[in-house]
Amino acid sequence: MKRLLLFLLWGLLSIVPSVASAQAAPQLQAQTDVDTVAVGDVVHLELSAQSSDGVPTEPQPGGTPGFTVRGQSSSPSQTHISINGNRIDHFGLTVDWTLQAQRVGVFTVGPPSVLVGGVRYASRALTVRVVPAGQAPQRAPQPTPTPFPQGPGFSPFDPWRSLFPGVDPNGDERGAPSVTTDPKLALDAPRGAFYFLHATVDSTSVVVGQQVTFSVYEYLDESAGASIEVDGADVRDPSAAEFVKHALLRDEQQALMAGFASVGGHIWKVSVVRRWALFPIHAGDLEIAPMSVTLLRPRSVAGTKRTTEALRVHVTEPPGAGRPPGYALGDTGHFSLAAQVTPRDVEQGGAIGVHVELSGTGNIPASITPPARTGVEWLTPEVHEQLGNVGHDSFGGKRTFDYVVRVLRGGDMDLGELSLPYWDPDQRSYVVARAALGTVHVKPSTAAPSASGGTPDQELLAGLPATRDVLEGTAPTHLHADDRPLFWLLGVGAWPAAFGIAVAGRATGRRLARAWRVRRASPATELRDRVSAANTASTRGDARALDAAIARALETATIVHAGVNVRGAVGDELARRLEGAGVAREAALGVAEILRECEAARFSPDAADASSARDRWLRAQGVIRRLEKR
Repeated sequence: MKRLLLFLLWGLLSIVPSVASAQAAPQLQAQTDVDTVAVGDVVHLELSAQSSDGVPTEPQPGGTPGFTVRGQSSSPSQTHISINGNRIDHFGLTVDWTLQAQRVGVFTVGPPSVLVGGVRYASRALTVRVVPAGQAPQRAPQPTPTPFPQGPGFSPFDPWRSLFPGVDPNGDERGAPSVTTDPKLALDAPRGAFYFLHATVDSTSVVVGQQVTFSVYEYLDESAGASIEVDGADVRDPSAAEFVKHALLRDEQQALMAGFASVGGHIWKVSVVRRWALFPIHAGDLEIAPMSVTLLRPRSVAGTKRTTEALRVHVTEPPGAGRPPGYALGDTGHFSLAAQVTPRDVEQGGAIGVHVELSGTGNIPASITPPARTGVEWLTPEVHEQLGNVGHDSFGGKRTFDYVVRVLRGGDMDLGELSLPYWDPDQRSYVVARAALGTVHVKPSTAAPSASGGTPDQELLAGLPATRDVLEGTAPTHLHADDRPLFWLLGVGAWPAAFGIAVAGRATGRRLARAWRVRRASPATELRDRVSAANTASTRGDARALDAAIARALETATIVHAGVNVRGAVGDELARRLEGAGVAREAALGVAEILRECEAARFSPDAADASSARDRWLRAQGVIRRLEKR
């Protein structure tokens, strides 16, 4: 029976090239993770394309009425099989679009499509129902991959298994259950025995401020049967000094199961150990340094290191053509503005409240420029934020700004509108988010301050003497000092007394001067002076001066509390110096991170952000206190 099946298998192999060449249209399959969502929720549209004629490229979601595209991730795959001189190529592409529902209704999404060999092929369209917020059915939990699923699954390393479901390639009539592997996790070859790390980014070419999703996977050889143990004290996280980093995993100490992969003829269990949203802060070829761990078991590989690849991301600036006024470099993503003004009726000189909500995906800007209007004074806002994961791998959320606005003129006052220009990486164009503030009715008041800041009855030159309306008499005559005997007594005896005091106090003066010089030159005094200088710069709102003061304060604090001079050290070198002096790793990394941010902000070509600088100063004070407690 086995020989007959093998004979039929070889016969089929002889006709595979002619059959493969006749296949022209790729196999497309589209689906959504849910069919009913609420307004504001996200739905994932997934397209899987498989082709033997060419690589599927340029995926498009098709029509998305009622939805806004918030993100896209692609996972290509390739399988090449050569049997008896005949080569079979198989190309795949899986694309996931994140769609956010905008309004209630029943909408037809798609059809999604890809380009293969210069021809665009489309899948079927899908229907999604959008209900009011809070009325969508609860989503079922996503099933986790099981080591031994029921029934054999497709494997790119054994495409003939489905042709003969009762035959095992090793010769058994019915093989043991196999693991369902994920082609997206497959690699050409393992990067180490028993256990290795692999790093990826979802895009290698972005613009300044655009999110790069960085992931680190650990691969464990399930067939080795070895007990793997990693030295938890020697885990070196990847370094991304030229990016703003936000973690997308809730707990980076616990690996998240991703699935199984077939690598080098073995089945590997794959877990996610790091997933970050990285936002580049300037243009250039920016590097993400490797992550490394040290193995303790098995004994044959004890003491060896496993590292990820060093990755580079090419970063450019958005085009200058068509750039709207007010655009700040780094404002990249998908943002929306909403504003509420209360009350709409106010007395002249009174105040109103303006609540502004900035939401979306990307690195949410930390400030908004209010519109300039004569007779309207915007006070510093109170800022709150709710930031984190949005959908699968997008970072975002919202920031709220609560302004107190003084209205100094009477009548109907148009407050204008808030605007935020940003670069949309999906549409590859500039977009301006707007929120109209409308008009407030201001009742005139004679006691209210005018637009120039004064009041009608305010005294222009306060503190002058009262007006004289009558003549005064002659001033009384006083004796001069030299008319008194005491003046001459002091004049004769003052010089001998002064000489004696000078001789007696000479040694005391020297001691006091020496003690004063020592005290002024001590590092602790210098630290107090530099902390005071940073507080002064924070009050004035000078961001560049504040960043320079923060850097000097941190450098002095490491000398005073740790005995380490970190001036000139950067990144991991700075952290290693502090850890070598007994500083906790968290505090050492905090010093290194804040110094790096200060350096980037001070030498940025754009105007510095005072709000961000104050935030860095608050974090720096916390680090200094931790160094002081040590």
